[in-house]
Formats: sequence, structure tokens, C-alpha cells
Amino acid sequence: MQSDLYLRVPCLDDENAFLEYTNEYFNDNSEIVICGFKKGDNYKNWLKNKENESNGIVKNDRVPSSFYFLVDDKKIVGCISIRHNLNNEFLKKYGGHIGYNVRPSERGKGYASKMLYLALFKCIDLGLTDIMITCKKDNIASSKVIENNGGKLYKELFIPEEDDIFKIYWLNVYESLIDNEINKTI
Repeated sequence: MQSDLYLRVPCLDDENAFLEYTNEYFNDNSEIVICGFKKGDNYKNWLKNKENESNGIVKNDRVPSSFYFLVDDKKIVGCISIRHNLNNEFLKKYGGHIGYNVRPSERGKGYASKMLYLALFKCIDLGLTDIMITCKKDNIASSKVIENNGGKLYKELFIPEEDDIFKIYWLNVYESLIDNEINKTI
């Protein structure tokens, strides 16, 4: 992992890199939806939806959200979405403020922890101080990412719609950033 990782808002020039990113997922499961993108979707339409959501223009029960690529040497290694609020039942119950993923070939290298850490600064810009982050109970890697960034387990919850148990974490952004700086855990 490089030390010059950064979060960047997607742009038109990212189309090929993003399609390469999503294809890693589609090769394993062509039915998966990754970053809100399904196999066969149009990148320009997807990008416009992300721009609209960032500007508070949302459809159906979605909420405003900011979306970023984690970039390492011009390669997209991860994606993260920060929801500006939890004003729908899914998010309140188990969706949370943040959703993220790392491309399969780059997992286990610390990218997710660094991405979440960088996203906390974006949360401050959005006025978010206490955020909810969730993961499935059996997703040990994601649990560690959240805990390494200061997430405190609030509860475990069985979600019938998912037929799975979710771990619900809360994290104070300022405390997490201070702790990470002191401990240099990220």
C-alpha cells in the first residue's frame, strides 16, 4: 500500500478505470450491485446520479450522499459513500452513514482502514460528528476496519430481509481522528 492514497470524487475520465474495478466483482457474481452500479449500467448516467445525490437531488427513498474513489497511483482500489443523514428506514435500521468496498484483488492490504479514516475528514466537512457504520456479523475484516477507526459496537441485530445478523457500530468522528493520530493505528 502506498502512502499517497487519497479520496477523490469520480469524474468522466474515470470511466475505464471504474469499469475495470466493477468487472473484478462481476467476474465472480454478474448479479452483484457494486457502488450502486449493475452490470450493463451506463457510467455517465451512474456518475450523474452520484453528482445529483451529492447535491441533495435524490430519487425515491434515497438520501443525499457523497461518493469517493480511494485512489492509489491512479488506480481505483476502493469506493466509499457517506450518507448525509439516516432519513429512511433501511439506513436507520442497519444501513448506516457509510458504505465502502475494496476491489477483490486489493483486499487485506489495509486499504479499507485507510479509506474509512480519510472519510472521517469528509464527515467533518458534512457536519457529521456521530456516525453509524454496520457490517454483517461474519464479516470479520469489516468489523476490524470499523473498530480500528474507533467504532464502538452498539448492538447486533437480526435482519429478516437479509436473513443475517448485522453488527451496528457508532463512532464519534473527532474522538476517532484524535485516537488515530495519537496511536498511529492507521
